Amino acid sequence: MHQQISQSEVGQAMAVLGNASTVGLVAELLAADETAVRTAVRRLAVGSSTRALFDLDIADRILRDTPAPVRRELHCRAAKLLHDKGFPAANIAEQLVTAGAADYPWAAEVLLTAAAEALANDQIDRAVDLLELAYRATRDPADRAAIAIRLVRAEWRISPSNRTRNYTRVRAAVRAGRVPTARLPSAVMFLLWHGQVQHADQALGQLDCDRLDEATPKVDFLCAWLRSSHPPHAQRHQRLLAAQARRRPAIAAQPSPHVLGAQLLTGLFTGRPLDETVTLAQRLLTGHRLASSTVETLAAAVHCLIYTDRLDTAAAWCDSLLAEAEARQAPTWQSIFAGLRAETMLRKGNVRAAADDAVLALNHVPAEHLGVWIGTPIAALVRALTLAGRHAEAAAQLQRPVPRAMFESRFGLAYLHAQGHHHLAIGRADEALRTFRRCGYLMRRWHMDFAWLVPWRNDIAAAHLALGDPRHARSVATRHLDLLGAASQHRTGGVSLRLLAATADRYQRVRLLRDAAAIARSGGCDLELATVLGELGAAHRAVGDHDKSRMLIREATRLADSCGADTLLHELLGHRPHHLRQPIPRLRTHTNGLGTLSPAERRVAELAANGKRNRDIAAALDITTSTVEQHLTRVYRKLEIARRTELTFVFGTHPRSSVTATS
Repeated sequence: MHQQISQSEVGQAMAVLGNASTVGLVAELLAADETAVRTAVRRLAVGSSTRALFDLDIADRILRDTPAPVRRELHCRAAKLLHDKGFPAANIAEQLVTAGAADYPWAAEVLLTAAAEALANDQIDRAVDLLELAYRATRDPADRAAIAIRLVRAEWRISPSNRTRNYTRVRAAVRAGRVPTARLPSAVMFLLWHGQVQHADQALGQLDCDRLDEATPKVDFLCAWLRSSHPPHAQRHQRLLAAQARRRPAIAAQPSPHVLGAQLLTGLFTGRPLDETVTLAQRLLTGHRLASSTVETLAAAVHCLIYTDRLDTAAAWCDSLLAEAEARQAPTWQSIFAGLRAETMLRKGNVRAAADDAVLALNHVPAEHLGVWIGTPIAALVRALTLAGRHAEAAAQLQRPVPRAMFESRFGLAYLHAQGHHHLAIGRADEALRTFRRCGYLMRRWHMDFAWLVPWRNDIAAAHLALGDPRHARSVATRHLDLLGAASQHRTGGVSLRLLAATADRYQRVRLLRDAAAIARSGGCDLELATVLGELGAAHRAVGDHDKSRMLIREATRLADSCGADTLLHELLGHRPHHLRQPIPRLRTHTNGLGTLSPAERRVAELAANGKRNRDIAAALDITTSTVEQHLTRVYRKLEIARRTELTFVFGTHPRSSVTATS
């Protein structure tokens, strides 16, 4: 027996169903007679019963006037009705989220499906809302752990913080041993990003190598990634690496990114021919789109191109991936690929570009959220500043707090390399020598003693030369060449020849530097070529060939100037050139404009600088999201900044307001 129905009830039901509302669905939602509903609709005069029946503005007004319990009950019943009618997951999930409840047995699955669709469309806030409700609707601990990891991954692309509720949930799930095997690789990567060694070891200990099934590709990539990025963990979990080595599956016609990534990293660190490594890297990069599930594998592929000296190719891929990350509003991805491009530019000898990209990497995401990976952009920036002769700024970058665990990862090696060269440039050769030796010790201990990673023996030779010890410099540089097999095998062989030339007589010096120059020309690093040509010019002058000397030094000067290497220019010219050169970018602070902000603008800006989303700021300050956006637009204009992440550098050295401290 259908109940009597009022116009207001019909209006409420239509507002709840929105674009899905038809006379039939409204009648079922209200358990009313279709004729009565049609009569009520006709009286409301809102159009045909065969299409969406309600204007959105009118619907919003009706829902605001509907008592909350009634509105919640209608949304719950609408979710069940749409599910029973076979509507898309997104429509059903919208009703569940609006109701704030998911008590149906099918609700979690629907929410997860809708969340995956939202992530694919870069609707991060919506995906987080859907996943959060699915988490609350799920009772199984393993399923909840899996959802928590999906939540961390969704939030990660915006800000990779370890202070979120979901990151805490993941840690708790790892401690309790509740993370499903398929999700453990992701959990390990998130934990190691922030140097949480004990939790990562717990997670690795829970991997059962004999029961992987569909998780096998991800576990294989994890093993290869540990070997290349966090070798101490790989050494503590040898059973995982042994199991991976036993599997060694052939690559399928259309392999997953994790299969390709595992093959790529394993081959790079076990001596596969470089051409094969490059081919695999290109295959991975061209075959898979940037996504939350592929960002680690794509970054690994770019790193392999860098390490195999395919620098132009690596730079092109960094540009492409950066553009995609920016278009999809993923600051963490932007930071990662800006950092990789900074490393690429540094190896090409382009000091200005390296510094520019390193600054971008540090500006996209608050530095305290970059974890152990922060070693990559800091190393590039310190090296660039050192080469530019800006030693005080380089020292300031080295004062940044970094996780201790960074020195148990590959990212710490580049940091030590940059730190040592800074010490060398400011005349602290003893300290530089200790730093380079520490780098070499770690590389040998981790079985990562590769010239293409960090040429620490060349670094030590340079430190010995600065200390006036040519005998030890010659010994260490010669050892580097012995390990290469021939100087021409790698561009660092040319550096060894240049260092050996400094210990030779003036006639041997010319010969060695000519060979070093030939390697530098083919190696793609303009800065090394400028350095060698400058020394070769000096060597020709020493043997009386002044015309040749002037020609070489002129070319060296041009190259050094184009690179932005002011320190080398000073050595070549004895003074800073008078013509203008583009300066290296600095980390923005823009503190002068703070006084122009209104109290309301400052409160909004401080919360945004702390990583709060617009809707969270609106809730904290009891204003609308639109007002928040208007305040931020004015803040950007007054502070002359371009993006939200730069607010961190504006307010990082200024006291927080009480709103910020308690939010």
